[in-house]
Amino acid sequence: MEKLISNAIDLVCSRALAEGGFSVKSDGFFRPDATAWAVLALKSGLCCGEYISKACLRLAQSQLPDGRVPLSTVNAAAYWPTALAVLAWQKSAGQVDSVQRAVTFLINNTGVHFPKEKKSIAEHDTEIKGWPWVENTHSWVEPTSMAVLALRSSRNGEHPRVFEAVRMLLDRQLPSGGWNMGNTSAFDKELLPVPESTGSALAALNSFTNTEVVQKSLEYLNKIIQDLRTPLALAWGLFGLTSWNRRPENCRQLILETLERQEKYGPYDTDLLSQLIIAYYTEADLIRFVC
Repeated sequence: MEKLISNAIDLVCSRALAEGGFSVKSDGFFRPDATAWAVLALKSGLCCGEYISKACLRLAQSQLPDGRVPLSTVNAAAYWPTALAVLAWQKSAGQVDSVQRAVTFLINNTGVHFPKEKKSIAEHDTEIKGWPWVENTHSWVEPTSMAVLALRSSRNGEHPRVFEAVRMLLDRQLPSGGWNMGNTSAFDKELLPVPESTGSALAALNSFTNTEVVQKSLEYLNKIIQDLRTPLALAWGLFGLTSWNRRPENCRQLILETLERQEKYGPYDTDLLSQLIIAYYTEADLIRFVC
């Protein structure tokens, strides 16, 4: 095992909490997003199994009665970690009820949608439903992509909510390729793509459309992937390309170079480390990896 990856796994494990779950940084407090990503990362590396069951149980304990897994107890409106929890629970045999309640919550909830005004500055269709970061706000690309992945992993990939979310993602694809948070243009000017949003959308759309539909987006990612050295952008860029069988031959070297940058910039957060670990080990799309 490459020493940099081994060190990354050790750092994630060092952030395990006595009561279960993981913190974002050393000596931190429980965060559901960090916990879910850590579970997935440690499973991908086939190590630290003693932390996984406790982490999945701690995630279940943070779930509210309506099925959501909020970012924190004081911010229940930020329910975007729910999809991450579903993905993590696929690695645990004891959370069937938690998965079902979370899935029911996702299916029954959506972002705020409304008819598009004639003089709207935005180009995208504001009526197609996806999922938001925070309750009672508009749907955006990344939380919608994660919800699609969660529902697919729980064998709900043919639910009408998923098909509508796929329509939403395709509607938000930039004409020249790629995605950003979810705006295609403003004041008649096409906006720019970002690799993490593009990667998440491509990962979610795998099996729902054909290559021709996303070809420009794949070309965008393939063009910039060699220059990416920030963990979020690189990991999701690789997830997106891998989902469409475009995984770069030197992807592990790119990951190692990104991990090496911690010597200059300091330790990465648990979720970012975990995403790089997953990208290092998995050569399959995220659904096959999770399931």
